Amino acid sequence: MKVLIYGGGAREHAIAWKISQSPLLTKLYLAKPNDGFSNLGEEIEFSGFVDLANKSKQEGIELLIVGSEDPLVNGIVDEFKKLDISVIGPGKDWAMLEGSKAFAKKFMKDNDIPTGEYLTINNKSEIDEVLNQFSIPVVVKADGLAAGKGVFIAQSKDDAKRTIEEFLDGKFGEASKNIVVEEFLEGDEVSLISLWDGETLLPMIPARDYKRLLEDDQGPNTGGMGAYCPVDLKKEEQTEINEYINKLEAALKRENADFAGVIYSGLILTKDGIKVLEYNMRFGDPETQPLLMHLDSDLLVLFVKAAKKQLKDVKINWKNDMTLCVVVAADGYPFSPKKGGYIDNVRQIQLKYGVQVFYAGVKQEGSKLIANGGRVLSICKNGQYPHQDVYKAAEELEYMHKYYRKDIASKVGERV
Repeated sequence: MKVLIYGGGAREHAIAWKISQSPLLTKLYLAKPNDGFSNLGEEIEFSGFVDLANKSKQEGIELLIVGSEDPLVNGIVDEFKKLDISVIGPGKDWAMLEGSKAFAKKFMKDNDIPTGEYLTINNKSEIDEVLNQFSIPVVVKADGLAAGKGVFIAQSKDDAKRTIEEFLDGKFGEASKNIVVEEFLEGDEVSLISLWDGETLLPMIPARDYKRLLEDDQGPNTGGMGAYCPVDLKKEEQTEINEYINKLEAALKRENADFAGVIYSGLILTKDGIKVLEYNMRFGDPETQPLLMHLDSDLLVLFVKAAKKQLKDVKINWKNDMTLCVVVAADGYPFSPKKGGYIDNVRQIQLKYGVQVFYAGVKQEGSKLIANGGRVLSICKNGQYPHQDVYKAAEELEYMHKYYRKDIASKVGERV
């Protein structure tokens, strides 16, 4: 079959890499890929979602896979559905589970899904009254999409007040015109990515990502500095996750969530049990990179089953050991990453250490790639203890502005 992948990050590179291995695939098309993986398929130029859908129909494309959140929230799926092209991703309505923190919180509360207490603000006059109802630290979130950077943990009331004022003044544009203030929850976080076909929720193995910029989970939130899977859970935690999956599936059925796609549940294992921090309506980045390397099933078959509402009897197979992913970012990320700088010797480190590299913020200049974004690439490997090879590869990568955390999955097997 002919397949189109929309998006240009390391996540989309990983999806393209995995789907390229499927015997079902006859031709892969790419919309807005970065130059690091545009060679994996035929790139389609387009002027908008309607134009892209029309061109896809003309090319005989049978399935669209949407990697990132912005096109989902802006309605790409709705245009493809008008032309009867199958899509992995929700329409504009259900994309709001990610597109609006307040919408997601209401969905959780309405369906008795455990989450932190929260209030919303859209006017500076409400700040003091709202903050007085929370203890410190407190979490401040932009309601809309902010590329993973719209979350701030305030360690004082003054910090919280200043952050809310900055958000309401337009720090993230329309995304921060409304604010969600939420109780601070403590515990280990787990990323649970599931496939949904409108009737059945099929979970993948849990993964864990590292959102903070600096070692020991310090510094500002980022889009993610690394991830690994599977996560070693206690028996009671796995039981709670299974109960949560059943509850989410029932809620989606009750609310008539009629789409085929991916639901990412950001979970936290608190002393009071599992709670939901957020929903994403697509694969997470960087969790996708290790998950798809760890996957021992045909991803395209899974997507086709989802599109046909046939997930009920599907079993997903996984490799042994663990898969580790370390993100190499540009100095200055997430606020002012340095652009430029050649990225050399990737092929050499792949061969030497057996790692897989997925490209994100890169572009072609002549015969070479240069850095062109905050997160530049991901280095991944599957194995019993892949840390040494992944970190040696990162150390030897020839890229002058590189920054990466050196403690991703360093405490696997320990409980923090």
